[in-house]
Amino acid sequence: MSEPRTNGLITRRAAELALGLRLACTGGRDSRLRTVLTAIGVGLGVATLLLAASFPSVREHRDDRLRAQSGALISAEQAPLSSHSLLMADISTTFHGRTVTGRAVRPDGPHAPLPPGLTAYPGPGALAVSPALAALLRSSGGELLRERLPGPITGTIGEAGLVGPGDYAFYLGSPTLTADSPDTERIDHFAGKLPPKPTDPVLVLLTVAGVVILLSPVAVFIAAAARFGGEARDRRLAALRLGGADRGSTARIAAGESLAGALLGLGLGVPFFLLGRALIERITVQGLSVFAVDVQPQPVLAALALAAVPILAVVVTLLTMRRITAEPLGVLRGSARLPRLWSWRLCLPLVGAALLYTQHDQLAVMDGKRPLVVLVAGLLLLLLGATALLPPVIDLTARALGRTGGPPAWQLAVGRLRFSPETAARPVAGIVVAVAGAIALQTLLGALATERTGPPVDSAPADGTRLVASFPAAGDRAARLAEQLRHTPGVAEATGYTSLVARPPTRTEDFLPVTVADCADLRALAGVTDCVDGDVFTARGDGAAPAVSPQLVIDLGGSWSAPWQVPASRATVDQRPDPYGVPDRGGLLVTPGAIPSALVSSQEAIVELRPAPGTPDAEERLRTAVALLDLQGRLGDPAARQTDPGFTSIRRALTAGTVAILALIGAGMLVGLLEQLRDRRRTLAVLAAFGTRPRTMALALLWQSVLPVVLGLALALVAGLGLGGVLVTLAHLPVAFAWGDIALMTGAGAGAVLLISALSLPVLWRRRATAGLRYE
Repeated sequence: MSEPRTNGLITRRAAELALGLRLACTGGRDSRLRTVLTAIGVGLGVATLLLAASFPSVREHRDDRLRAQSGALISAEQAPLSSHSLLMADISTTFHGRTVTGRAVRPDGPHAPLPPGLTAYPGPGALAVSPALAALLRSSGGELLRERLPGPITGTIGEAGLVGPGDYAFYLGSPTLTADSPDTERIDHFAGKLPPKPTDPVLVLLTVAGVVILLSPVAVFIAAAARFGGEARDRRLAALRLGGADRGSTARIAAGESLAGALLGLGLGVPFFLLGRALIERITVQGLSVFAVDVQPQPVLAALALAAVPILAVVVTLLTMRRITAEPLGVLRGSARLPRLWSWRLCLPLVGAALLYTQHDQLAVMDGKRPLVVLVAGLLLLLLGATALLPPVIDLTARALGRTGGPPAWQLAVGRLRFSPETAARPVAGIVVAVAGAIALQTLLGALATERTGPPVDSAPADGTRLVASFPAAGDRAARLAEQLRHTPGVAEATGYTSLVARPPTRTEDFLPVTVADCADLRALAGVTDCVDGDVFTARGDGAAPAVSPQLVIDLGGSWSAPWQVPASRATVDQRPDPYGVPDRGGLLVTPGAIPSALVSSQEAIVELRPAPGTPDAEERLRTAVALLDLQGRLGDPAARQTDPGFTSIRRALTAGTVAILALIGAGMLVGLLEQLRDRRRTLAVLAAFGTRPRTMALALLWQSVLPVVLGLALALVAGLGLGGVLVTLAHLPVAFAWGDIALMTGAGAGAVLLISALSLPVLWRRRATAGLRYE
C-alpha cells in the first residue's frame, strides 16, 4: 500500500471518529443526555481506578507514619538516662474487638522529644486521645471504656501521631513509670527503621489475586458504561447508511461517540476522585481508615489508567458493532442467522485454569516477576470467561422461556431479553465479576483463616466461659490479684497462679512446667484438699507422674536462669487441663513458701476468670477491672482464634475494596436502568396508551432486571467456586468453602437488584406519560 493511500486511509478514519465525537455533542438533546450518562458511568470507574492507583502511596505513607511513631521503640537500643530521654510502656487494650493503642509516658527531662501528634506531654494521670477515641468516650457506647481510662483528657493526638483518622489511641502521663517497670523502654527519639518483613508467598498470592479480582469489575463496568444508549445510537447509525456510510464507517462513528463519553468521563472522574478522597476519612471498615492527604495516585499507574479508559471504550464499541448491522432501513442484531460462537467463550476460562495449573510450582513460591504475570493473566482469563458466557446464557434462557407463555408482564420481560440479550447482560456483567471474585476471595480468606489461626481451643469449663487475665512482672501477687478480681461485680470465680519453666541442670532439652499458687487456688486447679504453705505436689501428665530431679534450673526469660532446690513432693494429683490447650505433660504444683519469691516476682501472674452467668458485656467489664488493677494487664479468651497480623491487615483491605466495588456496580446498574427507561420512553408511552396497567409494567421491569441477575449470580457462583478452588490449591490449603460468606455475597447481589428496581419506579411512572408519543 502506497504512502499517500495509507495517509488518506488514516485521515478518513480519523474524520469518522471526529464525526462520532461531533454527533455525541451536537446530535440533539437525547444524544447529549446519553453522552452525559456515559460520562457519569465512566467517571465513576475512573475515580475507582485512581483510588486503586493510590494504594501504593497509602501503604507507603502508613509505613512512614509507623516509622515516625514507633521506629525507635522497635529497632533502637535502650537510651541512657538524660534530659533528652523518656520512658514509655505499651498499655494498649481492646474494646469490642477494636484495638485501642495506648502508651504510658514519663519524660526524664525538659528536652525529652514529644511523641508525634502531641504539642505537650499529658500531666500525671491525664490523657491525650485521638479524635475518634474522644468521640467514642463521649458516646453512650463508650462508658465501659471511659471507666477503664478515668483520667482527665487534656490533649488531642494530631494527624502525625495516627495511622488513620479512625484510630483509637491515647497517651497517659504516668508519674510511677520507672526503668524497672515491665515492658518499658527508654528512648531519646521516635523515628527509626522498622525491621524488614519476610515475604510470605501465600500473602503475596492473596494480595495479587485481590487486586486483580477487585479491579476486573471496574474494567467491565467502564466497558458497559461506554455503551450506554447503544440502541438509540445504533438506530441513528442506520440513518447514516442512507448517506452512503459502509459498515466499517458506522462502527468507527459509533466508536467516536463512545470516545466522546469516555473523554468527558475522564474529566468527571477527577472531581469524583477528589470528592471520594475528601469523604474517605469518614469511612472505617473493620478498623481500617485512611487520611485523605495519603491518597495520592502514583503518576505512572494513574497515567496508565487514564490512557486505558478511552482505548477500552473504542475497542468495546468496535467489538460490539461486529454483531450489529446498521442498515438504511433498520438495525439487524445477532440472531439465529448469526449463531453465537461458544468455542472462544469456553476457551477463555479453560486456558486460564490451564495456565495456572501448568505454572503451579512457580506460583507456590512467588519468586520473581514471571509467576506474578502468569497469575494475573490466569485470573483475568477466568473472570473474563465468566463474563463472556453471560450473553449467550441469557439468550438461550430467554428463547426457552419465550415458548412457555405466561402473564403479560412475564412476556414483556422475556421478549425484551430475547430482543437484546447484550443490553441485559451489560449491567449484570459487573455483578458477575464482582460476586465471582468476592466468592473466590472469601474462599481463600476462609482457608487462610483456618490455616493461620487454627481451630478454637475447646477447653472452657462446662459451667461457663473461661477468660484469662495476665499481669506482667506480678508473679508474687497472683493470689492477691485473684482475690481482688474475685470480689469484682460479675465475676463468679477467680483462680490465680504463676507459670514457670524448669529443667534439669544437665539436660537443657527437657523442660518441666511449674505452677505456683496458694493452697486455695491449688484446690481449684487440681482438687488439692490437704495443703499448707511450703508444700509441693506432683501433677500427672497423660496418666503418668513425671520424674522430678531434686535440683532444677528455673528459666527467667532471655538468657537468665537460677537454680532451685526442690522440696520433696507431698502427693501426686491430677491437674486441670491448660486453658490454652497446651498438651498436658505433667509438672509440679508449688505453694509460694516452697520457692524463693525472687524467682516468681519477675514472672507473669495469671488469673483465670469465670464471669457470672447473665452478666451483660461481661468480657469488657472484666477487661476494665483488669486494667484498673494494672494498665499493662491483658485479658484473653482461650477459645478465641489468634490471627496472623499480616493476614488480618490484607483481609481488612480486601474487605474494604469489595464493599467499594459492590457500591460502584450498584450505582452503575441504577444509571444503566434509568438510561434504558429514558431510551424506551416511546415504547412505554405506547403501552400506557393501549391500557397496560402500571402494575404490569412495574412487574415487567422487575422481571427484566431479576432474570439476568439470577442467571448472572448462578454463573458467578460456579465461576467463584472454581476460581476459589484454584487459588486454595495454589496456596496448598485444604479446599473448604465459606458457605455463609458465599450466601451473603449472592444475597447482596440479589438485594441490590430489588433496591435498584424500586428506585427506578418513579422514573417508570414519568415515562408512561402520553407526551412520550411525540416524535421529532
